[in-house]
Amino acid sequence: MELDKNSQQPLYSQLMKELKEQIQNGKYKPGDQIPTEIQLSEMYQVSRITVRRTIEELCAQGVLVKRQGKGTFVEAPKIYRKIEKDNNMSFSAACRANGRKPSSHILSCIVMKAENWQNDFLKLSEDKRLYHIERVLSADDLPIIYEHIYIPVSRVPDFQVEKLEDDSFVRLLSEEYHVEESEKGRSTIEVRLVPSVIAEYLRMNIGEPVMILTSFINDEAEMPLYISYEIIAGSRYRISI
Repeated sequence: MELDKNSQQPLYSQLMKELKEQIQNGKYKPGDQIPTEIQLSEMYQVSRITVRRTIEELCAQGVLVKRQGKGTFVEAPKIYRKIEKDNNMSFSAACRANGRKPSSHILSCIVMKAENWQNDFLKLSEDKRLYHIERVLSADDLPIIYEHIYIPVSRVPDFQVEKLEDDSFVRLLSEEYHVEESEKGRSTIEVRLVPSVIAEYLRMNIGEPVMILTSFINDEAEMPLYISYEIIAGSRYRISI
């Protein structure tokens, strides 16, 4: 499995094309680990410097991703999601629109007292208790988002969090509580570095960039419904605002 060393095309460029074709042909699927630098060097009879440059280029293009202490993996195509003034799209809908299978896993659910920044939006007067739900959202089993949801206890009495496992929060509100979200919403986006605890859940390297999407969701009567705080693996996601 040698490259053409007499070609005018650089060896690293030839190797990039070869690896991309193997990914497109399904030999290496999203989430798969590719051979190590040493293995690729031996397989294609090129120097490790050539292999290293190839991998760096493919990482820069978003084709591959390095995970510290683990190796280099095929990155999944980015999920495209609309977060627009009059056309918000849920994570599940965005996955399906991109041909991906959504799933979710509940990490915790506790009852807490609303903090001032939460109550500024939710406008709670008497019962200021919130359900605080933490979960990981995945596409084709690749974790994309670590999400915090804050919703008043009064809006979802007797909330059964187990029903949210591997399911859509929007669907649960609609079918179990007959509450529909407004298509309108207010969201803010900022970029930070992923903390170590979250990096583990999202299978990211510590210090990689994440997008922080905070959404303030109303019901169909345009009354405050809940707050979503999403920590998103930036290399796997694209947002239209």
